Amino acid sequence: MKEDILLRGIGKADNDLKAVKYLLAVEDAPLDVVSFHCQQAVEKYLKAYLTWVDVRVGKTHDLASILYLTGR
Repeated sequence: MKEDILLRGIGKADNDLKAVKYLLAVEDAPLDVVSFHCQQAVEKYLKAYLTWVDVRVGKTHDLASILYLTGR
């Protein structure tokens, strides 16, 4: 169960990075959209890790708060 959640989170984060690669291949890529997908990927990777180590995150999107939890 926990492994399924981990793999699903990593898969979604990987998809965000794929979107970044596609967007950056386009001339005049919308950098706000690129940075959004970068942020989403980092958030999903961190949340997947925290799930793996049994740290409850909640519904926050605040990267600083999520990153803080990784150091507990």
